[in-house]
Amino acid sequence: MTNWVEREARRANRNLFLVNGAILAVLLCALAADWQYYANFVLGCKPISAEELASLTSPSQRFRNFVTVRGTKSLSTGYRDIVQHIENSSGRVVSTETKDEFMLLVVGSKGLLVKAPSAAPGLEFSGELVPTDDDVRRQIITPLAASDPNVAKKILPFTLDATDYRTQGYWALGLGLPLFLLACWNFSKAFKRAAEPQLAPVWRQVSNYGNAEQLSTHIGSELQAANARFGGLRLTPSWLVRKQLFSTWVSPVQDIVWAYKKVTRHSVNFIPTGKSYEVILVGRHRQRIEEKMSQKKVEALLVEIATRVPWAIYGFNADLDNAWKKDPAGFVAAVDSRRAQATARPASAGS
Repeated sequence: MTNWVEREARRANRNLFLVNGAILAVLLCALAADWQYYANFVLGCKPISAEELASLTSPSQRFRNFVTVRGTKSLSTGYRDIVQHIENSSGRVVSTETKDEFMLLVVGSKGLLVKAPSAAPGLEFSGELVPTDDDVRRQIITPLAASDPNVAKKILPFTLDATDYRTQGYWALGLGLPLFLLACWNFSKAFKRAAEPQLAPVWRQVSNYGNAEQLSTHIGSELQAANARFGGLRLTPSWLVRKQLFSTWVSPVQDIVWAYKKVTRHSVNFIPTGKSYEVILVGRHRQRIEEKMSQKKVEALLVEIATRVPWAIYGFNADLDNAWKKDPAGFVAAVDSRRAQATARPASAGS
């Protein structure tokens, strides 16, 4: 039968597997949904002849739809993407710039619509073959068909996007690759912890307080009884325990050397909207927990801990914060001195 620490290590490990497996599944589904685009993004643009281009009836008919096209003549269509910069306060147009423009590139006996950066020079363009937008059809092809049907029939039924066709791939690379590497890293940790539960954070933490297996039995038995809850914290006669998705924080109550209430004031546009409260608990083994809960719960927990560990330091100020950061061992020694004095008083009174 597994002990409590081992069960907690397995629970956290299982969640690590499940969540990172879900991340990998989402990444694979996103890749599979647009696999042709990502394959072309990696392979790059391939030159295409005028004859092969003329034989296409759809941009996805050819697997390598990232292409380089060279024409013999380019004509301006007059259709442009205009970007207006508007002042928020007045709604006034501050500036206008031409982002992209559509031109008609003559390739063999056909015409190819090319979406290119404004004033793009030359007769060679690299980009992605995409369906022609409905707005482009209405603004360019429909008027041309009305005035010269023979010319309109020679325009290919797709567009070469030579502007930001690689942007999607760069975004996918920038977001997907770190997530993929993170998931792989977490999988490797999970596999190691599955083989050796002693590598789990909860096992290492409990080992700071003594023999992990013996303490595990003690913690598990105390958790089986009804215990007080303060937010996500459970307070047993001897232990403080908080379970999270990937970890379990545990500390002996007697280990607490510093505890205080943290109040955060919230506002929107400098208008106060309320406060939130947290309890901060710091132990002699550098274990630290911050748990949000109601003000009433924070104060009740601090009173309970102060009753059990009266020699700990309570409250916050800059001097205490600096003392802990600069010399935690000295801070703990000062608390131990307070404990020795507190336990010596009853003995003196009795004698």
